[in-house]
Amino acid sequence: MQTASKLARAALAAALILAAAPAVVTPAFGQTLASEPTLRRTIHVPRDKSLSFRLSSPASRIVVAQPDIAKVTGTSDTTFYVQGIDFGGTNLLVYGKGGQLAEVIDVRVGYDADGLQQELDAILPGEKIHVRAVGDRLLLEGEVSNAGVVKDAMAVAQQYAEATAVTSNLKARATQVILQVRVLETTRSHSQDLGASANIRGTFQDRPFSFISGSGLIGNDPPNGILNIQGRFGNTLIDAQLQALEAKGQVRTLARPNLVALSGEKATFLAGGEFPYPIPNGGVNAQVTIEFKTYGVKLDFVPEMLADGRIRLAVAPEVSQLDPGNSLRLSGFTVPALTTRRANTTVELKPGESLAIGGLLENDYLNSIKQFPVLGDIPVLSALFRSSRWKRNDSELVILVTPMVVTDADKAEAAKTLYPVGSVPSDAALQLLGKANPEPLIAPGAKK
Repeated sequence: MQTASKLARAALAAALILAAAPAVVTPAFGQTLASEPTLRRTIHVPRDKSLSFRLSSPASRIVVAQPDIAKVTGTSDTTFYVQGIDFGGTNLLVYGKGGQLAEVIDVRVGYDADGLQQELDAILPGEKIHVRAVGDRLLLEGEVSNAGVVKDAMAVAQQYAEATAVTSNLKARATQVILQVRVLETTRSHSQDLGASANIRGTFQDRPFSFISGSGLIGNDPPNGILNIQGRFGNTLIDAQLQALEAKGQVRTLARPNLVALSGEKATFLAGGEFPYPIPNGGVNAQVTIEFKTYGVKLDFVPEMLADGRIRLAVAPEVSQLDPGNSLRLSGFTVPALTTRRANTTVELKPGESLAIGGLLENDYLNSIKQFPVLGDIPVLSALFRSSRWKRNDSELVILVTPMVVTDADKAEAAKTLYPVGSVPSDAALQLLGKANPEPLIAPGAKK
């Protein structure tokens, strides 16, 4: 009986021990372990900088998943600061006083988006630019006043991150720039052409002979005056001819193109024409391909609005004209030469200011003499055996460029234009009144 009583007491003690021990449950096959539900939030920390944070309740321990990305230092039971070590992401596990998991904080270490935001707000006030840190990149978003602000914002952002780590989604409001151009060229020419020819025929010791010298003017223009001298010296007939030409001229070319282009976009203007230019291809058949070359008043410009309201202008004007005097013969074609004036510059102007490109002067002087050897050097008589020509050209080119920003008032003024230039008149207005364009070009009351 005593032994049985001892066995009963041992069995009861074993049951109490098993009841007090925590139960260990083995998950069934295919069952996943769920994370402990808790509060989650995300913080962004710049690399090589530290930020301080505060907890809503005291913490007993903070665990960093990847210490090589972020370092955590506690300053009290509710405050700590995080130092960004390297680009990437990690998380912090915050445990409360009782050892329970109180909060999970996702940490993103990247570039200093807040510092860049403050810098842009100070440099470009009034512009709606928002900076976000996306992984190891910086993203600029918003709508700005012009393309110059986009360029300036990108330049500032590249001081905080590498150029490849900055993405811009900034949209610039469309800004149109009108460019008023005045091209004035004056060309003065003066030439003198004097040609002589002689034809001497006769007999010497009963044998006929003839002597011919000169062919008249050197240039291709016909003479403006001819002097013939004929005489006889014994059995010798002398027929001499003197041709003279003096030409003066002045050409003035004026072009006034007005072009409108979006900020940052290229615009091109050409007032002139094209001429065929043969290009031999060679080969057995010697084929010739015709290309067309442009000439006249040409203008290329790229306006760019800057953040301070100025206009950066890349302008390339060119004035060219055909020069038949320097033409060449190629594969049976006569190809004229081109006289060209060209400039290329980039300046910054306020709207309404003008850029003057002047001092493009050219002075050409050409003389040529054709004469019969020895006889052309005889005093006085040498004029009968010599042709001479000289030509002088002076040209000056002035280009004025004025950029202006297109406003709503300009658009309203342009909308008042009712009839295009060259509208067809009625038969009565043309025949009876002699009006080629009877309709006004702009509406009554509009500025002319």
